Amino acid sequence: MRLIDLRNPAFFLALLAFSSAATAGDGAYSWLMKMSQATRTLNYDGTFVYQHGDQLEAMRIIHAVRDGSVRERLVSLNGSAREVIRDDQRVMCYLPDRKSIIVEHRFLGRDKSFPVVLPESVRVLNKNYVIQLGAAGRVSGREAQVVIIRPRDQYRYGYHLWAHKETGLLLKADLVDHRGKTLEQFMFTQVKIGHVIDAADLQPAMGVDDMVWYVGKTMDDVTVQPAKGWTASKVPAGFVLSNHMMRKTPGHSNPVEHLVYTDGLAAISVFIEKVDRGTRSVIVGGSTMGAVHAFGKVVNDHQIIVVGEVPAATVELIAKSVVAQPQ
Repeated sequence: MRLIDLRNPAFFLALLAFSSAATAGDGAYSWLMKMSQATRTLNYDGTFVYQHGDQLEAMRIIHAVRDGSVRERLVSLNGSAREVIRDDQRVMCYLPDRKSIIVEHRFLGRDKSFPVVLPESVRVLNKNYVIQLGAAGRVSGREAQVVIIRPRDQYRYGYHLWAHKETGLLLKADLVDHRGKTLEQFMFTQVKIGHVIDAADLQPAMGVDDMVWYVGKTMDDVTVQPAKGWTASKVPAGFVLSNHMMRKTPGHSNPVEHLVYTDGLAAISVFIEKVDRGTRSVIVGGSTMGAVHAFGKVVNDHQIIVVGEVPAATVELIAKSVVAQPQ
């Protein structure tokens, strides 16, 4: 799962109290930057729940910042046992029920999950979202400030965020559709902030004996020039190409071309992979898992899949416009 799964209950809407647009907007931007700063500078250790669709997951997160670098450990508390260790370079998933360890490398500019929004980019969000202050609230026994992010069109979702008043740490986040319905919710049930974290707490508890390692590798040319590959000719206003690479991934015989489009908050991935003629396991049409939508098609023996935490119409629009560029 992504740590940034953003979300809010409908009954709370009646409690929202807005200031004047200018004052609320300036204050809201300041809170977004405070949340971003908290993520990059604070140590914290807590338990949170993540609700998506009819599923409820409980997890512990240990987040440490040392010399400007972040290292995190996430541990599932219900369902199948699993742990995720991630730092600035890679993500390691420990799956004991599958006797597997999956390693993925992280790339510059690829991890744009909120609240990791660079302060200089926060104002850019105003082109695609209306950002305002909401009322004060409480989460996990701590006083919080609510920030409301509403999309300016139907191609993206909105967010309701609860920031700890003292430190700015994001305590709760709701992802909402255009009707204000909560699609996903992340919320701390308890959290300790600002203490020293022992290095041992950032190591996996489960052993690695008899585990099979799957390491995702990039090709020598990690970044592919867009003119030499595929492109999407139609993307909603505000979305720009932030990454374009060719990758080799576990379980795939052919390299996968990966494009990432972002509006500064939402991110959409486009995957293109050559498939053998007669392959039956292709994906055509739309699919949904909670707030995540995907749309697939096959063009010239290539499987194209567009996926993102955005409305179904957004991924379909982009998928139908993906074409190979002239060589």
